[in-house]
Amino acid sequence: MLEPITGAEFETVGVGTDLTVVDFWADWCGPCKMQTPALEALDEDYDGKIKFASLDVDQNKELAEKLQIMSIPALVIFKHGKPAEKVVGFHPQAALKKYLDQKLAEVTAD
Repeated sequence: MLEPITGAEFETVGVGTDLTVVDFWADWCGPCKMQTPALEALDEDYDGKIKFASLDVDQNKELAEKLQIMSIPALVIFKHGKPAEKVVGFHPQAALKKYLDQKLAEVTAD
């Protein structure tokens, strides 16, 4: 299961890690429910290499607005504790793995 966080915890979610992925979702979002199993599997695959967390946009509307999350599911990618990229929409596990492998290679090269 992805680590659930709140808006208050969001500011420190990527601190101390090279790469962190935060999933923005809502309970009513069908594509979000499809995305969750892929993210949970990737969380296991990247154990210790990439940190994963999830944030419910309905409970954290101000933060979603601040980050301009207009569509969900959305992933915010943190590099070295700072939001660096946003990935919007449903993506199959294999596509996310390929993307995350690339991002992991980038942060380890920094």
